[in-house]
Amino acid sequence: MRRAAIALLLLTPVAAAQALVTAGELPRLQRIFTSRSGSEPLACDVTPITPSLNFAFRYLAGYSFHVPQSQYQASSRGWSVLTAITPEAGAATYLVGRTLLSDATRSGMNFDIHGLYFLGEGRYSVESTIRDDRNRVCRKQWQIVVKSSHANRAVPPALPRNTVRQFSPFISPDIKIADHGPPMRLSILLNAAAFSTFRTTIRQYDRTVLLGALTALLERLPAASVRLVVFSLEQQREIFRSEHFAPSDTDKVGDAMRSMQQATVDVHVLEKPLGHVDFLAGLIDRERDAPNPADTVVFLGPTSRYGNKIPEDVLPAPASGLAGQDSARFFYVRYESLRRASGMPGSSGIYSADAGGNGGRSGTTVADETTGQNGPGQHAPPSPGTGAGMGGGGGRGGGGRGHSIDPQLASPGEGQTDIITAAVARLKGKTLTIHTPGDLAKAIRRIDKQGLRP
Repeated sequence: MRRAAIALLLLTPVAAAQALVTAGELPRLQRIFTSRSGSEPLACDVTPITPSLNFAFRYLAGYSFHVPQSQYQASSRGWSVLTAITPEAGAATYLVGRTLLSDATRSGMNFDIHGLYFLGEGRYSVESTIRDDRNRVCRKQWQIVVKSSHANRAVPPALPRNTVRQFSPFISPDIKIADHGPPMRLSILLNAAAFSTFRTTIRQYDRTVLLGALTALLERLPAASVRLVVFSLEQQREIFRSEHFAPSDTDKVGDAMRSMQQATVDVHVLEKPLGHVDFLAGLIDRERDAPNPADTVVFLGPTSRYGNKIPEDVLPAPASGLAGQDSARFFYVRYESLRRASGMPGSSGIYSADAGGNGGRSGTTVADETTGQNGPGQHAPPSPGTGAGMGGGGGRGGGGRGHSIDPQLASPGEGQTDIITAAVARLKGKTLTIHTPGDLAKAIRRIDKQGLRP
């Protein structure tokens, strides 16, 4: 339930609408949020959101205030929330947020007002005060304990203990976190696609998970240089490219993904039922022919809806490496939700696997789909089936009509190999399937250990 609550909040734009309060602003805000003598109280209840580890290796916590609608016979403009978060050892951090009436969630007979923030491990006292536009206030207090679960014990924390940070769906990587190993020339190719095979729209939830995983890769892999390419295999085009990616460009990646036209499909895409194969091969060829080729190339994204075969004449196996040098090492960090991996269609994925130290999978391992080897507690992917016929674009669940498609190129079933896995295998690379932050941490360590350096 806690993980589902956070996934729901990530779909609510107001969840991010909080800001750190400076020391100069604090006295004025404290006066505003102080109940006036003789004033009518504001009835409210609150549900604290249990800390949960995300794919950027930060613990996400928050609140959901429940305000009865019956208190508002006339219109209301909205609510403000002032939250003080005090670690067991340290000073309080204050966050303030504003929620308009139009942005509040209506749940039963209540208005629900949400907020999120990041925490490091530790113990915290929280005091949160909500105020409406009639100057009525309601104050609630609770305690938070942030600790790693068994499933995510191997995840390196991104925030120090007793640390509070304001929430943002797009986290700029802190390159100071990177391990002190020999740096590599790194290329990351991010497939911007919806997590569910039954949707064409990439939800805020999906973007948050993908960009969180991107942040973790950039923070944990020592890189002398980073080339970042965000692409849509379904639209057969690049969404964003930076030959020299900087952490400060993370917001640009999020903006590019938000700006994608996902409800329509270019007619030229529909005219090329196998265009996704040529596009993927062209993306790889551009990496091979780059003036400054990468040593390590990492594909990142959810399982593609495209099938598990790629013609040999489209993407031949490497003979002498990239640009005449030693072969680059290719990896595919492939996200699947636990529900999808269990064969439950339509899953949006599980954002985190650590809720207050009690959630998550025990014995999580990273599956190497290239060799077909799986760790304990994980089933081997079923053998590929023919799936459904498909076109070159449009939704992730449907196919192109009127085209005759080779069954070996058809849409993969749940948990089966997809076309990016097939391409990476052709390049003698490895596919690492992840379900949780713990899986991602293990995948990153494997890339760091096995990736090539100049």
